[in-house]
Amino acid sequence: MKPYSPSLNNPWNADQINLLARRLGFGCSLSNINLYLNSTPGTMIDDIVGVAADMEVTPAPEWGQWDNKQFNNSGKNKGYYHTICQKQAYTDITNNGFRERLVLFWSNHFVIEYKDVNQPAYLYQYYALIQSHALGNFKTLVSEMGLAPAMLRYLNGYENKKNNPNENYARELYELFTLGEGNGYTQEDITETSRALTGYNRFKTNMGVIEFNENTFDKGSKTIFGQTGNWGYDDVIDILFQEKEDLVADFICTKIYRYFVSPEEDLSIIGQMAKSLKDNQFEILPVIKQLFKSEHFFDSVNNNVIIKSPIDLMLGLHQSLSFQYPVNVDLELNFRNKCRDMGQEIFSPIDVAGWQGNHDWINSETLPKRWEFADYLLIKYWQKNKNQFKTFIQALVGSDQTDLRVIVTKLKDFMFCPYQIKEEEMTDAINIFMGDVPESYFEDGTWSLNSNSVSKQVYDLMRFFITLPEFQLK
Repeated sequence: MKPYSPSLNNPWNADQINLLARRLGFGCSLSNINLYLNSTPGTMIDDIVGVAADMEVTPAPEWGQWDNKQFNNSGKNKGYYHTICQKQAYTDITNNGFRERLVLFWSNHFVIEYKDVNQPAYLYQYYALIQSHALGNFKTLVSEMGLAPAMLRYLNGYENKKNNPNENYARELYELFTLGEGNGYTQEDITETSRALTGYNRFKTNMGVIEFNENTFDKGSKTIFGQTGNWGYDDVIDILFQEKEDLVADFICTKIYRYFVSPEEDLSIIGQMAKSLKDNQFEILPVIKQLFKSEHFFDSVNNNVIIKSPIDLMLGLHQSLSFQYPVNVDLELNFRNKCRDMGQEIFSPIDVAGWQGNHDWINSETLPKRWEFADYLLIKYWQKNKNQFKTFIQALVGSDQTDLRVIVTKLKDFMFCPYQIKEEEMTDAINIFMGDVPESYFEDGTWSLNSNSVSKQVYDLMRFFITLPEFQLK
């Protein structure tokens, strides 16, 4: 975990910048790569993390605090507002980088399914809560998440009353949110915890603000993790982080590591992350900085080990190329729909355990869609402005470059994580790039990157590259 210091064997270059950009955000434009080449790893990370930490939450829409009556009187169904919220999330992903990467991570940890919640205002409040605590204190996030109306609805906390306790949230608090399945708790702990969590079920208005109702709170004595008392909601969180500090730290650091670094866990690194989390009273930011600045993070063994999620695939291509698209295209809606068709509908993971990611993203149904939808973006860029493909390749390799292998290799290096392309694939790529241009033009100097054919050549080469298996990795 010692800080990464660029060396001859492990230099600071475009590959490392792209690694950071793909893991912390959703890709890096060529102009930003050139900017960060003149910086240092620590400066780039401080910049990315600092911007995310200082970012304001997405402003509340006019309906952000509405109840059912107000939605019913609006003249539009709730699906309309759910779509607005999902589209806003894609706008934020496009503009906000690392903060929204963390929002995706936490929303797949503290899972809700918006169709089950069925209250758009609750969905916005949940989203804003995650944004506000994405780099904050994990204990605080756990505490506030359990009282979020969306979570109270999704895991039946609003039904949890002294005469009829509901154990759903108590179980998931331990199993999914803090400890891991069967790790450090018993059924008795779940039962007693559910009693301590009773009372949050008074609606000021129908599907409006949810308040604590002392009349439905179980005031009896409870024993949780060996501690006995008349415990309530805050006591549960305090006892959990007091008695199970080590388990909580190990569990959440393992999830952070698997999401940002590799599905193959390094227990030594995770142990150091967990120690840092505890030493910093469960503040997330110091752990994040320690991990991303570490030599371990930049180790080449961690390249090409994570399969892109649908959002990574679409947003990563869009962010890295930074091309224009037709003004009549609702890009955020297209992102929402196409990522949903590939198995990732934002704010609606497959179940309470969330998307498991990696190999689960790809099957016989989703892989052809991944090719088709990445190609869809390139087609839209082409329809908007063919010349941007030529401008891009000239900026990438220099307008005087004529070596076809160099041109193809540099574009491959930009679009992919580092990998050794097969020679037959390189041959295919060069032939596709040459296209219909006579071979003699490349030999006698007739052709150059200023030729009229270049835009189509680059477009065709990109369309070929997105079909290669390695394009699915980050």
